[in-house]
Amino acid sequence: MKSLKKISLILLLLPSVLWASVAIQNTPVLGGIAVIDFESNHPNPKAFYHTTPLYVQHIKNNHWQVLIGIPLLEKLGKKSVTIQGFTTQTLDFEVKTHTYKEQRITLKGKKKKYVNPNLAHTKRINKERPILSKARTTFSTQSLSKGIFTRPVDGITTSPFGLKRFYNGEARRPHTGLDYAGATGTPIKAPAAGRVILIGEYFFNGKTIFLDHGQGLISAYIHLNKHLVKQGQSVKQGEIIGEIGQSGRSTGPHLHWSVYLNRTAINPNLLLGQQ
Repeated sequence: MKSLKKISLILLLLPSVLWASVAIQNTPVLGGIAVIDFESNHPNPKAFYHTTPLYVQHIKNNHWQVLIGIPLLEKLGKKSVTIQGFTTQTLDFEVKTHTYKEQRITLKGKKKKYVNPNLAHTKRINKERPILSKARTTFSTQSLSKGIFTRPVDGITTSPFGLKRFYNGEARRPHTGLDYAGATGTPIKAPAAGRVILIGEYFFNGKTIFLDHGQGLISAYIHLNKHLVKQGQSVKQGEIIGEIGQSGRSTGPHLHWSVYLNRTAINPNLLLGQQ
């Protein structure tokens, strides 16, 4: 890739703020993270993908990086971000394809309502949708996390990120997180420092917690058995925030863990130094 702005897509090494000591590969694919180097003498440059604010990392001197979470359903090809400092720059990157597997799930009995919700359920879903959307799109200017991401639980991964899902034979949105197996009541730990921005129980998600880690980096914990934190509470990395359960659209006890960057679901494994 060529660029007059000397863009380099490199290994994501963020020693000073978010993912210290963890090498996360630049992955400009569907559901991945594009990392762009740029230079600016401005003390606090801003970056935008379309009109969405992005995570900006100061490396040293006038060297900065911008991180872009790439939607699973994004169109492939050349994209650009805008950098605003003393001057405005337009920097290019390219989104490449990535193939995800399929998963077919059968819901029986009372759980069948999650495939074809009735009118009352639909009204509830429509009422909950803007609440969940607001949490996913939160952007706080200060980075709240100063350590690497760690796994929230130790269970095996039962459903990887990006799966093309079919419930009772009907296609649904791709899987936007990781599912970890675990017995009901298993403690869930915060993978990084943050602030609780949403606690509730929702039709599809069941009992849910959202954490804000700063600059549009959000994590969500879904299908819980119990919340163990309060709205607005600050949490440290490793602090217990809830318990594994099977509330909402779940066929058994597990944790669904999602991570959002610039309002976009990304593969959480990338923050753990994995693919």
